[in-house]
Amino acid sequence: MQNKETFNLTVATNIARYRKRAGLTQLALAEKLNYSDKAVAKWESGESLPEAFVLYQIANVFGITFNDLISSKKRMKTPINKIRAFFVPALSCCIVWLVALIVFISLITLCPNFSSPWLAFVYAIPVSLIITLIFSCVYKNRLIQFISISGIIWTVILCLHLSLAPILPKVTFLYLLGIPVELAFVLWYAYLQIIKSKTKNK
Repeated sequence: MQNKETFNLTVATNIARYRKRAGLTQLALAEKLNYSDKAVAKWESGESLPEAFVLYQIANVFGITFNDLISSKKRMKTPINKIRAFFVPALSCCIVWLVALIVFISLITLCPNFSSPWLAFVYAIPVSLIITLIFSCVYKNRLIQFISISGIIWTVILCLHLSLAPILPKVTFLYLLGIPVELAFVLWYAYLQIIKSKTKNK
């Protein structure tokens, strides 16, 4: 009896772990298997165990072997998607900063009278954050999404401030505008998290 309970717990843990690694919700996995999300929740809690054929289908969805799904492993290999989720955005941001460097060199070479060639690097900050936001949406990393959007808000304000400062000396009021925008974003993000949490618990 104890061995059976251990086996059920192992399978339940693996289903939940591999599902999260694949970036799937319980509902998304259930739809792929033509089951309800309640059934998936029971599998992951160990309350019930899928049939062997269903386990085979689950393994195919996760891109793993049947043995991976039913075996107890202390360590799991880092999936290729997680590696890609780091290196692809990083390389893209490097390209942005390379372009900023080229613009900077071009300005000081071709336009020596231009007073602020360094602005090219300042503008590279929100552009890099936008790229990071795009990839965080693709790879479903909500924490990076939150940080990126918050960073975009304030760095865009910074860019406007530095660009308009020579024309409008009192342009610092833009930072005051950033406060309600940031607050609205935080409340919106918190609302989405609550809705997501309630959906998972159903």
